[in-house]
Amino acid sequence: MSYTRNFATFISSLSLQSVPPEVQHQAKRCFFDAVGVMIAGSFYSDTARVVKSLAQELEEVGESTIVGTNLRRSCMTAAFANAAMAHALELDDGSKYATYHPGASLIPTSLALAEKLGASGRDLLEAIICGYEVSLRIGTAVNPHHYLSGFHPTGTVAVFGTTAVSAKLLKLSEEEIVSALGIAGSMACGINQYEIDGSNVKHLHPANAARNGILAALLAKKGLSGPEHILEGRLGFFKCYAQGNYDRKVLEEGIGSDFEILRIYFKPYPSCRYVHYAVEAALELRKRYGIKAEDVESINVRTHLNAKQGSDIPDYRTPLHARLSIQYGIASVLVRGKAGMKEYTEDSIKDQCIKELVNKITIEVDPEIQKLYPNPRSLVLEINTKDNRVFSHRVDYPKGDPENPMSDSELEEKFLDITEEALGRDKACLLMERLWSIDEVNNIRSISELLML
Repeated sequence: MSYTRNFATFISSLSLQSVPPEVQHQAKRCFFDAVGVMIAGSFYSDTARVVKSLAQELEEVGESTIVGTNLRRSCMTAAFANAAMAHALELDDGSKYATYHPGASLIPTSLALAEKLGASGRDLLEAIICGYEVSLRIGTAVNPHHYLSGFHPTGTVAVFGTTAVSAKLLKLSEEEIVSALGIAGSMACGINQYEIDGSNVKHLHPANAARNGILAALLAKKGLSGPEHILEGRLGFFKCYAQGNYDRKVLEEGIGSDFEILRIYFKPYPSCRYVHYAVEAALELRKRYGIKAEDVESINVRTHLNAKQGSDIPDYRTPLHARLSIQYGIASVLVRGKAGMKEYTEDSIKDQCIKELVNKITIEVDPEIQKLYPNPRSLVLEINTKDNRVFSHRVDYPKGDPENPMSDSELEEKFLDITEEALGRDKACLLMERLWSIDEVNNIRSISELLML
């Protein structure tokens, strides 16, 4: 039996009452966090201005809400725009195993399509669980080979998840789901060239996945066929996108009993996850020893290959570039004492004190750390001071990892911090309350009304 058919059986048969309570609650957490991140992206990001402007010009049926506007457009356009905004501030959830940010595409897809269909909150949670499970297993199977080849799993792997979400909400048959996933494989796209110059095209990767997942499911429902062996076939996804390297075990074992969504991490900082390790190490050394930028002679970072490839960026050129840069995160902490939202503006990244310190930072792959990848994905920060002292700190599990989780109350603090300016305190609190009780909502449209500004 094909991997696609196994996934199709899982998607078509999953019901919320059969899912363990901790999995249901984790799906709520993912939904809660992603909605807050979407709102923040809509309010603060340059990408939001672009996708909102484009949506404004489109003459489409008003099916679904574009977050942070008074616009309603087709569910595919809404999913596209909302997913771009969900990824724009680097605040979205992720998986260290799949090297992928599922929430940025799966939650906008489920929200837009559920609104179009008038689906319930329970329907939405079922779809979210299906999307996370399918895409995280595929992403885990092909990484790190896939990522290190230059592909961005948040675009490529994501489309299988958004198709699973859409297929569940549209109540496709098992055969239709097989075709939908087969169609999705031909829509998998996203490459990492943005890492070179910091261009915002990165934000379109989950957006494409969101739109294309809905499209794949709708086409399958209409009768378009897709190859059943889209994953493991001779010319399938694994061969073309990972040189035939994939882990069969994660594709075959534990589906429906061992849920990948429980291994998701949440982000406290608006930067690439690799940067979080460095930020926490710098914060700890600054707090413990009072180290300041003017004390530093040199800084060396030891970490794994993925972090070196994706986040060794001393010559950052844009706010996105800075969000991806380990050097920038460390320098911001040592100069300013923090690396939050206000430290990643156009003006902030031009700070000459930061640039001078960045030039003292080197990053290398540590063979011993590489052996442990992907769990933990460690980073060691070593600071050499001008008076010949050496300070070092290692981070294995930064805040937000399952091994060092953000609590519900900490997710609420994050939500209010990033949405209060956009929504106002009262509306943000009301929305927060409604999101936590999403399983009691009969029609998602009642939630969508609170997302409009």
